[in-house]
Amino acid sequence: MKFAFPTRLVVACFGSVVLTSAHAQVKTDNLWRGTAGLAAAYTSGNSDTSSLALTSDFAKASTIDKISLGGSYNYARSRANNVRTTTADKWTLQSQYDYNLTQRTYVFGQLGGEGDNLIDLNWRASLAAGAGYKLIDTDQNSLNVFGGVGYSRDRYDSLQTINGRTGTTFSRTSLLIGEESSHQLSDTTRFKQRLEYSPGISGDKAQLAKFTAGLSVNMTRALALTVGLVDTYNSKPAVGKKQNDVSVLTGISYQLGAP
Repeated sequence: MKFAFPTRLVVACFGSVVLTSAHAQVKTDNLWRGTAGLAAAYTSGNSDTSSLALTSDFAKASTIDKISLGGSYNYARSRANNVRTTTADKWTLQSQYDYNLTQRTYVFGQLGGEGDNLIDLNWRASLAAGAGYKLIDTDQNSLNVFGGVGYSRDRYDSLQTINGRTGTTFSRTSLLIGEESSHQLSDTTRFKQRLEYSPGISGDKAQLAKFTAGLSVNMTRALALTVGLVDTYNSKPAVGKKQNDVSVLTGISYQLGAP
């Protein structure tokens, strides 16, 4: 079933509002904290499938500023009738620096990258800057809205046709609109999500969007069961490629850094 982007945007926003009661806010003691996650699966029979996913999410915050770092890698393949097919092979890296202007307002800078071998995307580099406002900022819940401008550049391994132009490199200047929240649902259950929407205003003028969400349930002080969702959208993909790409991952995460 296909959804137009405005509908998907509304659904994602509604989901974030309904779940506005999940992962505790990052402590402002200027110490690094984070998690590293692993998910793997293998099946065998009439057809073989295997998958591997690695994730990381780290942050260091003080009353003045905050640094956030994260990344992921997802690989999967299947075999049927002695034919092997790669069904996922993509990576992402992201970083953000926030500087607090007041107790509620802040400015930020973003730098990120991603690649997807299944669509011959060697890399997509993005840079953005803007300002945000903390609508909710408590020990149990946080909800921020933000906006700004950004620039992204795509590099493909082979010739692609996008918006009537054929080449290997495409770029765009975009607006940036988004929201993010983190919540503590219970003593052992945490939830966080982030939605970004970038409508292009120059270049190929593609509309890019990304929604990520993660739920974790502690098994011990350091280990947790996790479920993650990543939904990316590109209004102007290369000819023959789909606009929407969704990944759902389950696995185990390990807490690193300060307690």
